[in-house]
Amino acid sequence: MRYRQLLAFWIALAVAGPAVSEEVAVARARLRGSGGGEASASVFFLAAAGEPGVVAVGAAHSFDPTRLAEARELELHLDRDGEPVARSSRYYARPGVSFHAPGASLRDDFVLFALDRWPRGVRLLEPQAAPPPAGERVRILGPPKRGAPGGELAGTVVASSATRIEVDLGGAADLRGWGGAPVVVGPEARVVGLLQSAEPRGGRLRAGVGPIGGVLEALARPYEGGIGRLFASLAPAASAATASAGRRRSATGSPLGDAAPVRIAAEASAARRMALVPPVRSLELEIEVPRPDAILGDAAGAFVAGRASALRAGARRFDIAIVIDTSGSTSLPTGVDVDGDGNLGARLPGAIRGAPDLGSTDPGDSILAAEVAAAGKLLAGLDPRITRVGLVTFAGVPVAAAPGFGGRLRVRMAALTEEPLTSDYKRLAAGLERVRERGALGMTHMAAGVDQATVELLGLAGAVSHSDPESEKVVLFFTDGAPTLPYRGYEADNVREVLHAARRARSAGVRIHSFAIGPEALEGPVSTVEMAAITDGLFTPVRDPGTLVQLVEDVSFAHVQEVEVRNVTSGAVAHRVRVHADGSWDALVPLATGKNRVQVVARTDDGAEATREVEVHYAPDAPRPFIPVELVPKHNALLEARLLELQHDREAADRQRADAARRELVLEMERERAAAVKRAARQRKELELEVETLDAP
Repeated sequence: MRYRQLLAFWIALAVAGPAVSEEVAVARARLRGSGGGEASASVFFLAAAGEPGVVAVGAAHSFDPTRLAEARELELHLDRDGEPVARSSRYYARPGVSFHAPGASLRDDFVLFALDRWPRGVRLLEPQAAPPPAGERVRILGPPKRGAPGGELAGTVVASSATRIEVDLGGAADLRGWGGAPVVVGPEARVVGLLQSAEPRGGRLRAGVGPIGGVLEALARPYEGGIGRLFASLAPAASAATASAGRRRSATGSPLGDAAPVRIAAEASAARRMALVPPVRSLELEIEVPRPDAILGDAAGAFVAGRASALRAGARRFDIAIVIDTSGSTSLPTGVDVDGDGNLGARLPGAIRGAPDLGSTDPGDSILAAEVAAAGKLLAGLDPRITRVGLVTFAGVPVAAAPGFGGRLRVRMAALTEEPLTSDYKRLAAGLERVRERGALGMTHMAAGVDQATVELLGLAGAVSHSDPESEKVVLFFTDGAPTLPYRGYEADNVREVLHAARRARSAGVRIHSFAIGPEALEGPVSTVEMAAITDGLFTPVRDPGTLVQLVEDVSFAHVQEVEVRNVTSGAVAHRVRVHADGSWDALVPLATGKNRVQVVARTDDGAEATREVEVHYAPDAPRPFIPVELVPKHNALLEARLLELQHDREAADRQRADAARRELVLEMERERAAAVKRAARQRKELELEVETLDAP
């Protein structure tokens, strides 16, 4: 659709000549996330290389880089109450600096934003590189005139150079918040500069305009071939929200660059040697709440929560990279109502794999939507105090064959860091929603996804994230197919690229848990099976894409198999115990009046066991004890689940049926896993993949 829009624009331009559209040319900026609200700035739109073929241009002094990084996203609106016409989370090219900065001029004051889609209801402007001569009439688009809601102001150029244009306006006007508005000449409305300042001068208003030349030079040197760089990557200082202190990504046409695999292997090995520790693991168990001798009065039972983990020596926290496949095939329906809207998505009539109309009648029920929902489900159980999470997507749009690389293709949009490693789960949830809304496009460059995740987890050159030397590093890798890039039509070579990337991850101490989603992914599963095997991770076959959200709950980063919680005093077991992927756990335990001794037992998959106890007192109507704010959502979720059980009065029967269904699903998953491993072995033989390459250090 975006390609067709761009083509239509250029055709219309060629046919219509200089005619100007009635569509709005100027939008207002609004920050999302931290702080929110208006950014007191204006932007206009120019054609640019890359997807979606257009950028937003504004004044640098109107946008605080730190606020942009913390807000995460910029919305562009045509009016105060309307829906955004486009969004941005990335700089398209190197931003300029405020004209107030030492040594800077008005020409240096600009910023270019990469957009998530073609903006609706706006027209693109065309630039004029040469500054207008003195005496030429110009117009400033956007600012109101005499109380009107919008429009333009006319003026006359009184001074002009390559670094500064001065314009006398015909009357008084309030230009506050209109920094960055386009200044145009002629009936074609060609942009000659950006509005930067205004001051009274001899009874008139004198406007300072930054010539468009600086913008044009930046447009010619886009970041990552037009993909752009996250706001956080260029933040002037680190913060809890940005999780990045000026980290910069590679400036090559590909997000990682052709030399990235060699660089990753070398830097990962060096980092691993510097932080080398024995892989000794010991089971640790902690009861965080309630505190010893707490007095509780909740009739639903005691909220008991803590952590259990069997990590390598020296590890104290988790860094998790969620890697989501956004290739075109993930637009297909799952067969279940993923978004719960009551409408079951079906495959579009007549859709053919790879065709533009491939997809689902309800995008909220697509495989991509299921990946996002599964990631959100996982996120809901994690503890932000010990677990950072980052978000990476991969697909790949081939551009051309790379000289000297045989069938290897130059690929853009191969893998992107959507969100750096952070403990701000609300930010991650918004990032997941942004990925779902953007939709599916392209082929499947699995190796790029693995490499991008490795770069972020280790904080290597090009990462947006900071590395934590005391964290256990894990990748959750979702895909619905087999690798089709970077070599078109060379299946074995594409698989080898994935295995090489997995070995690079292993050398950096990264563990990959892979999910092969749907029949196609399980027909040729060698890549997903082996990336997990090479890194000592878990391969999970998902025959029915609709069960992905349920199966993701079985993943454990903390090597904890189960946690049991019971009231030793009364003999009652917990109503419900939940063990999350990072080893955090929570439960509701029935209490008897008076003293209660609550016991917690944790076990690992290799048989290790740890026990902890806490003594509490139950007194009806006693006030609720303090619960850390990070645990309140987990407490509420347990209470809601317990209330539902009581309302239906079928607790025991429901649990038995649920357990039976879960056991059957696990058995089916094990059968699929065994079958996939056999098919992978057969596929290795057919593709002449040597086994010894998989075991190489």
